[in-house]
Amino acid sequence: MMRFLLFANIALFLFAGCSPKIAPTVSRNPDFQFWQPHLRDSVQINRYRIAMSRDNMNISGIWLVRYMDETWRGTMVNEFGLKMFDFTCTARTCKLINVVALIDRWHIRRTIARDVQFMLEIDNPTFKAGQRADRTLNNGALTISHKNKLLQRLANGEMVMHNKRHNLTYSFNKMDE
Repeated sequence: MMRFLLFANIALFLFAGCSPKIAPTVSRNPDFQFWQPHLRDSVQINRYRIAMSRDNMNISGIWLVRYMDETWRGTMVNEFGLKMFDFTCTARTCKLINVVALIDRWHIRRTIARDVQFMLEIDNPTFKAGQRADRTLNNGALTISHKNKLLQRLANGEMVMHNKRHNLTYSFNKMDE
C-alpha cells in the first residue's frame, strides 16, 4: 500500500509539473513594427513634442533624436529653452548625460533611461525586451506591452508610453519640418 501511494505521488508530481501551459488568446503578431518611416527618419534629426507627466508633475518641451553609428543620440529641451537632459542609447545601454538638477537623482535617471531605451529600441531584433513584448493591433492603434511598460502608436500618429510601475506617461507628437 505504501509503495502504491509513493508511486502515485511521484507520478502526480511529474505529470502535473509537465502539463502544457495555455497561453492567453491575444492577437499577437511580432511583425508589427512600432516605428514607421513617417514617424522616424534614420538619417535626419527627428523632432517631437513631448509631454512627461506623473501624478501632479508635468514637463513639456521638444525631443530631438538622431541615429548615427548604431546609436540613438538626443536631447530634451523644455518650453523655456532649458535643456533637461541629453542621452545616448543602444540596444544594450542607455545613458542620460547633462541632467538638469530637477531630475538629477539616480532612480529618476535610471527610470527615464530605461523608458527611452524601451521606446527607441523596441523594433531592434537584438533588444531582449522587444523580443518578448506582446504586440496587438486594435482599430489602427498598435499596442506593445512588456512587464510594466505599455507603448502605443495611436491612429492619429500620437505615440504614448506609460510606465505602470512609476506611473509615468510620455506623450509624443511628430513635429512638421
